[in-house]
Amino acid sequence: MFSVRIYILVSCLYASSLLAQEGHSYTDTFHYSTVFGHDKYYRLYLPDSYKNPASRYPVIYFFHGWGGRYFKDDNALLDYEKINALVNKFQVILVMWDGNIDTTEPRPYNTGDHENVKFPLQMKDYFPELVSHIDSAYRTIADRQHRGIIGFSMGGFMSFYLAGKYPDQVIAATSFAGSPEFFVGYPDNHTLYPIRYSFKNLQDVRIQLYNGDSDILYYLNDEVRAGAAWEGKILDYRKFHGGHMIDQPGETKRFESAMQFITGAFAENPARARRWSHDDLYPEFRAWDYTVTTGKKSPGYIALKNVDKSGFGIYSRRWLPDGPPVPVDSIYIITAPLYGRGKPWNILEYDTRTGRLNERVKVADSSGRLSFFYKTDGIETGIYEKEDSISYTVIRYKTGTGGRFLHANRTNNLSVTLLNRGGTKNTPGKVKLLLAATDSSVKIMNSRREISPKPGQRIYPLAPFTILCNKKAPFHAEPPQIKFTLSIQSGKQVFTDDIIVPVLYEAPLLDSIRVDDSRGNDNGIAEAGENVSLYSGSHRLRLYTEDKFVLRDWEQPADEIIPARWPDGYTISSIVKISPDCPGGHILEFYAAYETKTFNPIERKTTWGKVKLMVIHK
Repeated sequence: MFSVRIYILVSCLYASSLLAQEGHSYTDTFHYSTVFGHDKYYRLYLPDSYKNPASRYPVIYFFHGWGGRYFKDDNALLDYEKINALVNKFQVILVMWDGNIDTTEPRPYNTGDHENVKFPLQMKDYFPELVSHIDSAYRTIADRQHRGIIGFSMGGFMSFYLAGKYPDQVIAATSFAGSPEFFVGYPDNHTLYPIRYSFKNLQDVRIQLYNGDSDILYYLNDEVRAGAAWEGKILDYRKFHGGHMIDQPGETKRFESAMQFITGAFAENPARARRWSHDDLYPEFRAWDYTVTTGKKSPGYIALKNVDKSGFGIYSRRWLPDGPPVPVDSIYIITAPLYGRGKPWNILEYDTRTGRLNERVKVADSSGRLSFFYKTDGIETGIYEKEDSISYTVIRYKTGTGGRFLHANRTNNLSVTLLNRGGTKNTPGKVKLLLAATDSSVKIMNSRREISPKPGQRIYPLAPFTILCNKKAPFHAEPPQIKFTLSIQSGKQVFTDDIIVPVLYEAPLLDSIRVDDSRGNDNGIAEAGENVSLYSGSHRLRLYTEDKFVLRDWEQPADEIIPARWPDGYTISSIVKISPDCPGGHILEFYAAYETKTFNPIERKTTWGKVKLMVIHK
């Protein structure tokens, strides 16, 4: 008891000493980080009312940009003394973390281009450690509903990235002039994380983006805005007059507006979406109390899809949003504790690649969790009791007679297949379906229909939808795919699922075509069995084709940074594999795109075209 009293006394004295230090309105202090293996500093703002020991406060974390530290960010132009008035106004604790990895270099966060990913330590591990420290050392309201992030530049990227990584820990995030995409991960296994395709992870997080009209990153962040609209995510988008900064010198207007946005989210308590999905670039991760451990050893994503109590899908993709699968030989999933201690459940497992369906019974563990082990991805798992209602998810689509593309300026057929992963006994008389698209240039001729489920039925192939696609080829790097949403109403239940369909855009033939087969015999000729890249002049091409002799699941992305004032905005091209069975003289037809970039501001401009390539058989 005596030692406890001493601890409380010391803690109170320490906390009170933080209220004023060296005449500043903030305190620079530290904690020991097990992630870094040494002390990590941070700047702390406490409201004046913190003197009242009965008060608890929400927390906002600020992430600095390139060259910044917890005590400075020369580009952001923050007035650190005036921020204290905002802390008092909004009655929050403000923590400015230190994203510095190594004091010998100015680049923070261990992210960027390939050569910038240098360290095994990961900021995704440090953020929850810092949150845990702040919640234990200060009188916080230690829950997701009272925790937000504001980030600037590279810190803006981290703001959206970490809020999406931990949507169960953060309620709101603001990005000021954030970087649009970086490689994230370990030195020997890192993946490009494009913010414009990440909004599924942010489904239950309120987000805000500031974009200066003369910012170097203006066009790239406009692509991010377009990505949010494509996903159907509500984004508080603020375009302002100015460059790469937060506020004008001596002002705190925009920082105050961001704090108002974050604290506004604190005051709300919206219901979570009924289903959630999550894309993660790490082999092991946690999301909403689900744990996933895989044998993924190469760049790419593991995706939990349409997760709710009735089940989940587990998939992989080489890139977002619609890349081919990543080789994965082991997947271990532990669910959240939703299923009752020691309770038996019916389990349905459907392999979307082979069409095999298996049913069995599993018993929840002592905490109410279920665990699953799979040797491959592409598995839909249903969890149900016999009396449960149906639970639908989309398992595949096809266009035309079996393709995966829509053709621009044509009428297309889109066929969709559903899986009922729930109960099959209590089936309603009719199930209503509605197909919609986020893109107004797409018209769906027969968007509504009904089906009549049969007892015991699992697979539901739907009659084709008729799609008129008038979408124009994007001028920048905003999403070129069409995102459809299928709403499924069964009694009082409504399920929604997304269908992402790439588009083949009509364009003129590109000239000066060159074959890069340096991974083969390097003779500049496309031959059966080779891996090739294609160039139009000096431009490497992103390739799209329906030809069966191009092996879709093998395709690899190749990235490069076209020179600009800053190394932001990656250009992705394709490395494709020609089937060894491709006959000599066969003409491959590719739809293709390449990017050019202006120096300042950085503007990616996309040119679309066609390529016809004759294959020689060895």
